[in-house]
Amino acid sequence: MPGAGKSTVAPLVAAHHERAAQISGDVLSYMVVQGRVGFQGRPAEESRRQLRLCARNMCTLANNFAENGIFPVIEYTVADRELLDLMVAMLRPGPVMFVVLAPPVEVCRERNATRAAVARVDYDVAPFYRAMEEELAGVGWWLDSAALTAEQTAAAIVAGARDEAVV
Repeated sequence: MPGAGKSTVAPLVAAHHERAAQISGDVLSYMVVQGRVGFQGRPAEESRRQLRLCARNMCTLANNFAENGIFPVIEYTVADRELLDLMVAMLRPGPVMFVVLAPPVEVCRERNATRAAVARVDYDVAPFYRAMEEELAGVGWWLDSAALTAEQTAAAIVAGARDEAVV
């Protein structure tokens, strides 16, 4: 969810490992400098195609890092079961841990509102949040990080993901 803390927490999770890499889906998606169609962009089929391309690129990087002894931390919004299933299939046979930072939607809205204008999302996150809950409820680990600092959230993920988040 935008404003949940992904881009803040992911590098902190990576820092808990001796060798780790943070893979940002946003960074990869913005590598398309001409013809980029973002999330919820038009035409919708091109937006979806580029989303799948981004997922393939994230998973390829993650697999390359893992095969070379570097723990990959993918940071991206996985909004539906189709995308999650695609990514899990590409990341197998390795263990896949799916952590959803899930503070209440009000917290996401507040955090988004305090971001610099260039980093702020310009749509209401509530419908997206509800759709994600409906689509992915019960899958992986939904961690309410509202009362935790970023450092506490990262420590909780490192301590609990192998038990709570394996899909």
